[in-house]
Amino acid sequence: MKTIKIQEITFDTQDAITAVALKNANEMIMLLSAGVVVCFNLEERKGYRLFSVESHFTYEDGGFDPKAKSTIYTLDEIVVVVNDFKRHGIIHYPDNYDTLRLWRKDDKTGITNYPIALFKNDNGVPNLIYGVDWNHIQIMNLYTRQILTADKSLIEENAEQRHISFYQNREEESKYEWPTPYDYFYGKLFMSPNQKKFISAGWVWGSYDNYNIYDIDNFLSTHRISCLNIGGWEHEDRGVCWIDDTTIAVTYNPLIDDDEEENTDRNRPIEIHFYKIHEDKVVLDRKVQVSEKNIFEAKLYFDPKINFLISLSEKSGLHVISLNGEILYQDENLNGENINFNLELRSFIKIEDKTVSMFKLID
Repeated sequence: MKTIKIQEITFDTQDAITAVALKNANEMIMLLSAGVVVCFNLEERKGYRLFSVESHFTYEDGGFDPKAKSTIYTLDEIVVVVNDFKRHGIIHYPDNYDTLRLWRKDDKTGITNYPIALFKNDNGVPNLIYGVDWNHIQIMNLYTRQILTADKSLIEENAEQRHISFYQNREEESKYEWPTPYDYFYGKLFMSPNQKKFISAGWVWGSYDNYNIYDIDNFLSTHRISCLNIGGWEHEDRGVCWIDDTTIAVTYNPLIDDDEEENTDRNRPIEIHFYKIHEDKVVLDRKVQVSEKNIFEAKLYFDPKINFLISLSEKSGLHVISLNGEILYQDENLNGENINFNLELRSFIKIEDKTVSMFKLID
């Protein structure tokens, strides 16, 4: 197993490259620091302008910041670009509309990844899941621009019963109205392989990581919010990914996640915990230990073609990990903040100022 560099392009431009994503095997989308989003053909070595993030409207926070950390999402011809830890995003849907602007309220956005996920419904219609507030996400039909969840409540299922049960043997000192709105910060979203569910790598006050699974059909058809909770741990933005439609992998650090009295061994290795969806709950299926500590906060992917986990760490680069926790391959050069893995194309893409490099993992 090895990684090979298949492309390296240095662009003759005054602008830095803020974000990049592969659209397909021959094209990539780039956000430039001047605010222009371009599509570049890798075979022809030619690019063209898609749209600009600039707006004629005035925003109190300055609007979309093309120099801030951003992510590009693609689905066929659709391009969505968002400021990861700010408030703004833009949808580009060729032959339908040039730009449709996204905006979320400013409540802890500086530490909360912009919730975004693209998927197609059973009829092949593109939909977008997106955040509008810290505890509020919507689902939009991108073809009609209709918000499909416009009348969805911000109250959880069975909220009244839980409130009554909680205060049966406790004094209710606050005397606030109830049931209260959904108390959860949605985070980065991860679609299941069959596009029927999504994980929110969010958090709750405490503060701690709190990862939930939402069923899309249920989210669209029911008025109240319901989810399956994977777990809650120290607030560290840990790695998570789907293994299959019912199995999830989450990184775990015993040094900080275990109870303090259990932390007698300061050299305990990082773990990966595998969870299974079992009817109406999520259960811990098994744990494996991994010798590389930097995978804890790394980006985590699962490649079903080779049946291995892919970890991308800003500090230590690429690690290919078996489902038993064994590190099978490492490439320290694939490190840094601006590197991503395209699972469908099995390609890595990395930005360094005005240079974009692409790598392939060869079995």
